[in-house]
Amino acid sequence: MPRGAGLPGLGFGLSAYGYGTISALLVLYLTDRGLGGSSIGLAVFAGAFLAARWAGSPAVDRFGGAPVAVTVLTIEAAGFALLATVPTLSGALAGAALAGVGVSLMFPATVALTLHRSPNAGPGTSVGATTSFWDLGILVASPVSGLIAAAAAGVAAGLALALGRGAASGMGGGGGNQAHAPETTLSSSRRARA
Repeated sequence: MPRGAGLPGLGFGLSAYGYGTISALLVLYLTDRGLGGSSIGLAVFAGAFLAARWAGSPAVDRFGGAPVAVTVLTIEAAGFALLATVPTLSGALAGAALAGVGVSLMFPATVALTLHRSPNAGPGTSVGATTSFWDLGILVASPVSGLIAAAAAGVAAGLALALGRGAASGMGGGGGNQAHAPETTLSSSRRARA
């Protein structure tokens, strides 16, 4: 691993984990909770991502990779916390939009940070090492989030845990009490088969 690529890569991998979790579970979460919006949830996430990338990319040049990365990871975590703690369609869509904004600038921010932190290494090698963390985050997001959802007795509780528990706790939101997770269609269907 080139010197200077590890820390930006870790941040990029964390962002990718959130991206992968939303991709794998958002539609299931909206359906399981009966919130509606399952046909537009990912479109809201993608639209916010694209708009923020278009409008915000100059911020990396203006403020630097590290401040932008910290800011957008915080925005992404706030989106996950909102998804986990506001059980309404508008809350879920707002959370998905915030998560999309959060993911949007991680690539330019981490590339800028990597290049700044590893001036003597080859840029291709350094950026390649950093972006490998994205691949790792995506690799583990779906199965780990799915296991959390299964262990938490359903998609709704699992999404709340996978996306919001740590983020909401870290931001003072608490993430809800998983001991009182609402009945979900997934957990009901498991009991019916047992």
